[in-house]
Parts: sequence; structure tokens; C-alpha cells
Amino acid sequence: MTIAISMTAVVVFGICFGLTGIAGVAHQVMLTTSAGLSAMMNPEIDDSAKEIAVRRAGLSLIRAAFGIFWRFAFALGAAAAPIYAASGLGLVSSADVFTVMFRLDYIVGVSAVMILATALLRPSNSSTDNMSVSKNQYSATDRFFHELAFSSPAILKGVSWIEDNTMARSVPEAVDAPIFITSLARGGTTAMLNALSDIPGTATHIFRDMPFLTAPVLWHRLSGGDKRTVQRHQRAHGDGLEIDLDTPEAFEEVAWKMGWPEKYTARGIDLWRSSDHNPRSERFLRHHMAKITYARRLQGRIKGASKVHYLSKNNANIARLGFLLETFPDCKIVVPVRRPECHAASLLRQHCNFLKKHREDDFIRHYMRDIGHFEFGAIHRPILFEDFVPGHFDPANSNYWMNYWIHTFRHVLEHRDKLALVLQDDLRATPMATMNGLCEKLDLESYGVNFHRYFHRDPDVANIEGFDPQIFENACDIYHRIARFAVN
Repeated sequence: MTIAISMTAVVVFGICFGLTGIAGVAHQVMLTTSAGLSAMMNPEIDDSAKEIAVRRAGLSLIRAAFGIFWRFAFALGAAAAPIYAASGLGLVSSADVFTVMFRLDYIVGVSAVMILATALLRPSNSSTDNMSVSKNQYSATDRFFHELAFSSPAILKGVSWIEDNTMARSVPEAVDAPIFITSLARGGTTAMLNALSDIPGTATHIFRDMPFLTAPVLWHRLSGGDKRTVQRHQRAHGDGLEIDLDTPEAFEEVAWKMGWPEKYTARGIDLWRSSDHNPRSERFLRHHMAKITYARRLQGRIKGASKVHYLSKNNANIARLGFLLETFPDCKIVVPVRRPECHAASLLRQHCNFLKKHREDDFIRHYMRDIGHFEFGAIHRPILFEDFVPGHFDPANSNYWMNYWIHTFRHVLEHRDKLALVLQDDLRATPMATMNGLCEKLDLESYGVNFHRYFHRDPDVANIEGFDPQIFENACDIYHRIARFAVN
């Protein structure tokens, strides 16, 4: 009888706890805390606006705390009711019931049953588990951890230090011949990353590393490891590419932002030059790259390869081609090149796409800003190539993007002898031959990977009517000069 009454009290507590809407209040607490953190660290608003936002968040948290307190008190009172009712009827002593309920084995057993029941009743692919900002389905908990991780560079450096001293003491001091994939966004870098990451012996960032990118081993353990899953879905670009937690992604820019914050100005992103070498930041970057290879090996994602290459897709690396070659003399740099009219048209479409997304959801804007993706939308910051004047054209005009393309690939041509240039037309027409040729240039064994599935077979076409004829002619000239040096 004692056990029966105690279990009745537990069930009543659970029912009342749920009926009071405690989950909604807790959810709001997470959102409010996340919003407060975001406001404090948001460089886009002034100090007075930050103070107002933080004050509002504080008042909301006080109200929420009171709401949680009375709900908890109500649930406790309701749970006590059957215990004292049974005691009043002489069925069992209330003291005996409380003695049982405070036993360690009872608490552990009830907790295990509740966790099991929650796991069984929870949908297998809950939208709140979806880590994709592309569908705006970050849960309140996910948003909280993201805002916490990116609230200050000190947080990411701190968790890296903790990992180094607890779980990653065997990280190698260097990485073997890192491979950097870079180009303007929409140039085919994602497809190239997916193709090369399928080769044994390459290690790259994956979505599972978010948001504590600098501690991939520690965060993997704390967040549930491979048990944490999401439903595969399209990314935010609306281009048909699907992602999940194990999809390779471009997160390296976070380390560059931490090491060279002065490069990121309101006008744009400055080029890296020989005078910008910073031994301390470079050591952190090298160590971070080594930790990614170490984490992927620990997680069983690297099999059958004794030599591991760090593999990076980072569009902003186009601003530091010479710097990369100086910093990593054994590195390989892959630059996919798309026809200028197709590339510029795609850039304009995505700029308009993300302008809309950034208007609709501040978190998407903050997310892209935090990971250093400034290619599109309200946070667009161009790379400041030589003689490039950002204000010469409006980014809503296709000629802005064609002009940007010209300056980008004029810069690429200056380093052509030390780059692996790959035409997207060749990847579409002959993916196996082109990728095998690239692997040979990169000193990679392709292991018979089927590269067909990574590249669209349809011709890449776009309307050229909206482009200034002279600008378009200049772009075509640069493209044909690049084509002479491309892998074939």
C-alpha cells in the first residue's frame, strides 16, 4: 500500500506539473535568456539599446521565475494530497510514505522510469531537435547554447582549453598537407567539399560540432554523441542540397575571426598580407585544425588511412591565398570556378533570398554573423580586393556581383601557379575524369569514390541581358584565362 500511494503521488505531481504549462514557461525562459545574451554581444546595436534589451530580459526572467515557483508549489501540494488523504483514512502512515519516497533506490528507479517513458513517447524526429537554421527550427535550448558559445571569444577559447586539458591530450602538433577549398559563394565549393570528404583520410568540420566548434571532442560527448540525430532536410539556400548533423560544413572562419578580428570592418573584409602574420593566432588555428582530425578519428569517421588531411571549405579564404601558402607551405588550395554570368546570377538570387530570411528572423542573421558567413543578405560584407569599390553598384543589381566576380578572380589569377583551379563546367560534364585529375594534383588516392553523385549533369546556363556589356566582356576574358590553367 505504501508503494501504491507513493506512486499515485508521483503520477499526480507529473500530471499537475504538465497541466500548469511549466514546459512553456521553461521554454520562454530559454528564449529570454538567449535574447538577453544576444543583445549584450550584438555589435549591430548601440549601448543604450543593449541596456533596454537586457533590462526587459531581466524583468521577463523575474516574472518567469515566479511562474515556475507557483507551478512547482501547486504540483507539490497536489502530490501531497493523496498521501495525507490515505493517512487520514488510516490506510498508511504519511511518514512511511515519505520515508520510501526519499530513499535513493526509489528516486533512481522512478527517475529511470520517467526518462524511459519520455524517450518512448517522444517523436523520433522531433522538429525541436533540428539543428538547421535553414528551417528556423532551432529549439530554445539550441538557441541558448548557440548564444552562450558565441557570446564572447573567451567562451570558445575557454572550452578549447578545457578540452585540451581533459579529453584531447593526444592531439598531434601539426596536420599533414591541409586542403583548403575556396571560391566565391555559389561557385561549387559545397559540392567539392562533399566529394573530397568522401575520400578516406580527409577530416572536416560537421554540423555536429556546433556550437562549441573549438571543442569538438568534448562537445560530442556532452551533447550525446552519435545518439543525437535530426531528420535530413534542405539547407537554407533552397538549392536542393540536403544536410544533417554529419554533413560537412564551413565553420573554420570562426577561428580566423577570433585570431584576426581587426580584418572584419563595417565596410568589408580586408585581405590578409605577409605583414599580418600572428604567431599566437596561427598556433591556435593549427591546433584547431589538428583537433578536427583527432576528433574525426576518435569518432570512427576516418577508416583505412594512416595519413589524415584536414579538409576545409571556407569561401573567405579567397581573401588570404598568399597568406595560406606562407603559413602552411605544404597545403593545397582548390578553387572551383563557375562561368561568370551563372555565378553572378546565383549570387544575386541568394542575396535576395537571405535579405528576406534576415528580415523574418533575427536569429538567422546572428547565426550567419557568428560563423563568419557574410556573403549575402543584411550582413553582407564583401572582401575588399584591390580596387574593388563596394558602393559602385547596389548589391540588388546583377552588375554588383559581376564586378565582384571580376575582382575576385583577377586576384585568383595572381596566384594561379600555386592553386588547383577546377571549372564547374568540367565537373558537370566529366566528373570522374576531372575529380581523378584533381586528386592526382592533390596527392590524394581517390579510392574509387563515385564522384558522379556530387555534381549536377545539366549545363550551367544564365540570362546575360541584365549585365553591362563591358563588364561582362571583362569577366569572360578572365574566365578564359583561368580555363587555360584548370585541372583537366
